[in-house]
Amino acid sequence: MYFCFFQVTGFLDSVNMPSSAKGHWMKQWCCMGVMALGCLAANAADDYKVKVQVTQQGHVFHTQASFQVPLNLCQSYRYLTDYDAATNIPGIVSSVTTRLDGHKVRVERLLQERILFFPVKMRMVLEVTERPNQGTDFVQISGEAKTYKGAWRLEPDGAGTVFKYRTESEPDSFLPAAVIEYFIKNRLKSSFEAMAKTGAQRLKDAC
Repeated sequence: MYFCFFQVTGFLDSVNMPSSAKGHWMKQWCCMGVMALGCLAANAADDYKVKVQVTQQGHVFHTQASFQVPLNLCQSYRYLTDYDAATNIPGIVSSVTTRLDGHKVRVERLLQERILFFPVKMRMVLEVTERPNQGTDFVQISGEAKTYKGAWRLEPDGAGTVFKYRTESEPDSFLPAAVIEYFIKNRLKSSFEAMAKTGAQRLKDAC
């Protein structure tokens, strides 16, 4: 299914403009962008009990998040491991999965975002270890961040399943830590909201 990650930290590094201009546009963009993201994320996050917490230790950001979907455990695991369904999330252009063995896959993603008037494309490759009906562990083997690893865990809860997400990531970026933290927190909320909505549509899937 999906992975949310530190793509914002590579956006400006991918744009072909002088560093002084990047700084100017970043100040303008951050003021507008983070406010807009915050409003969008708050609109419907409560429907799926979306929670996101971001903390920093040195250069490493630790993220813990969760949301709830009205699927049983079997349906939730199938959804989680439907990696190429990630193209339902805005910004993810393509997702190609290569199975390495019975419980391990390699996922290559192409992402496209627009910062002001600048289109930015990025690629990342993750190696994913599957834990049937429990979740997945993943680690970046190439991409924008210096390091990125984490896990998804599934927990039955009443009539649905709670998706729990945790990561450790060290960005390769000149952006201030406070900007990165704020953006990640709000970007994840909107991404998880989209993921939960898509998952809820699979309630009738056979399992």
